[in-house]
Amino acid sequence: MHLVNLSIDKSQINPYLSETLLSKIEEVINNWEKVILYLNKRWQFNSIICNDCQNLFKCKNCDISMSVHKYPAKLICHLCSYSEDIPISCIKCGWINLYNIWVWTQQIEDSLNKLPLLTKEGAGGRSVFRFDTDTMKTKKSKSEAIQNLEKADIIIGTKMITTGFNFDKVWLIWVILLEQELQIPKYNTEESVYINIRQLIWRGWRVGQKTDFIIQSFIPDNEIVQSIIYDNYKSFFIKTLNERKLFNYPPFWEVVTLEYRHSSEKKSLEFMQKLNNKLNILLEEKNTPLLDKEGLGVVEIIFNPKSIKKINQYYYKIIIKWDKRRTFIEKIKPEIIRNSGLNVIFD
Repeated sequence: MHLVNLSIDKSQINPYLSETLLSKIEEVINNWEKVILYLNKRWQFNSIICNDCQNLFKCKNCDISMSVHKYPAKLICHLCSYSEDIPISCIKCGWINLYNIWVWTQQIEDSLNKLPLLTKEGAGGRSVFRFDTDTMKTKKSKSEAIQNLEKADIIIGTKMITTGFNFDKVWLIWVILLEQELQIPKYNTEESVYINIRQLIWRGWRVGQKTDFIIQSFIPDNEIVQSIIYDNYKSFFIKTLNERKLFNYPPFWEVVTLEYRHSSEKKSLEFMQKLNNKLNILLEEKNTPLLDKEGLGVVEIIFNPKSIKKINQYYYKIIIKWDKRRTFIEKIKPEIIRNSGLNVIFD
């Protein structure tokens, strides 16, 4: 396994394709072997990091990376909807050397197809295939995708490619940007990164062939990146448990997310405000038989009255954490049952 620092190694055709990567691709393709380029998601990854101290900007409530939004111009947490102004300097080291990362699978494919190695004059039958949900929309496209995977010299794949496939002649697996995985709005994101990377490695090793595995990153000294490169799971395990204990996440606390969506932002907000008020009133009830019988323990409720807009619907979330049983949710069962727009997600 190798690590490439994108802050100092980037090509002119695309800041997320290092010169080292382009050189390696040419070497592998000329030997008629395969290359897998991996991005966790096909959609645009848009976040901010500090080039000096390699700080990832995280939500103060959830300890996960925040996303950059243009309208309004804010950093927004997609887990609890907390937002703050886009910073002009790093909150950790104070320097202004901030970098806005913006990458997606289509962008990578377009850049690769401009390479002399893959142009009409120099291609010699070589091809690039992008394997994501856009190429798997219909039954016919799924069948064609499997055939294209076998034929392609360069495969740009999302998480779908990490399981269920065995490829011959894969001599190079390259993670375009590890930070993209760390931006997923879940408390167990870093654990998922470990799983995805190990599965990805096995795409080449399962058929007993030697495969180079290389990670690109703007934050090469980040603890998670270093743990993956040096396969230091014990250190990662201890660090993760300490963080989950600090921020009240499983296995120390139980977590339930109440998510409500509606085409009307006003109606969506009003519903969640009422539900939030009801939850907080329940917390103040000292002599409720349910609480006396089961023991509620310590409860934390996070509600931020700011929506996340997706496909013309407005999402609001309430996150409930507590250290004992899930009896608290029993009190709002009627609300859950009679509102089809309310999703309940247990962790």
